[in-house]
Amino acid sequence: MFRGDDILNVYDEDLNMTGTATREKVHAEGLLHQVAHVWMFQRQDDEINILMQQRALSRELYPGKYDLIQTTHFEPDKSDEYSIIHSFRYYLGTEELEEEDIIHLGSLRQHINQGSYHDNALVQVYAVKIRKAMFIMPETEEIVKVRYPQFRDFVHGSVDHVDLYTLDDTFYKTSKAEDWWIRREEFLDVVEPSAEDIFREEVF
Repeated sequence: MFRGDDILNVYDEDLNMTGTATREKVHAEGLLHQVAHVWMFQRQDDEINILMQQRALSRELYPGKYDLIQTTHFEPDKSDEYSIIHSFRYYLGTEELEEEDIIHLGSLRQHINQGSYHDNALVQVYAVKIRKAMFIMPETEEIVKVRYPQFRDFVHGSVDHVDLYTLDDTFYKTSKAEDWWIRREEFLDVVEPSAEDIFREEVF
């Protein structure tokens, strides 16, 4: 499910780095580490889209659920932006990202405990802007677009569905809450308050 021999920095509760551990050990023991969550946006005419992935059916966590386009761990001794760009070079077949394409929105803690998997992470939340979208992603069933206003209403609970579109902007299907790994706290506390900065015309 993950590259267990990757080396990650680990921290104490005061966020002092205490050393390194393999990714496998980090998630087996629930060690505090940092991870990037990337929300990918595309402006198309007057529409703002969020690009999402459907997680592979073989994934241990939330198989088949719609989720963020990318989460990635940070490489020791590398900048956050470097890790994100490097990760997208591994996953994307779109235009190459530059550091100025990446906007840091904020951070929050994440705790997930499922069986032997323990995720104790300080999540650094980022927005990434793209123009074209052509993806080559393993462990992914499909990539879709959602309209930002409808997704916002969906997360708030004022609508019970969200429409999905293909990368060429053709309506695909309507999804319900059970189809999603909805990162509600992250959206409400970090992403939505940053919407004005994300959607500034000069950003795209």
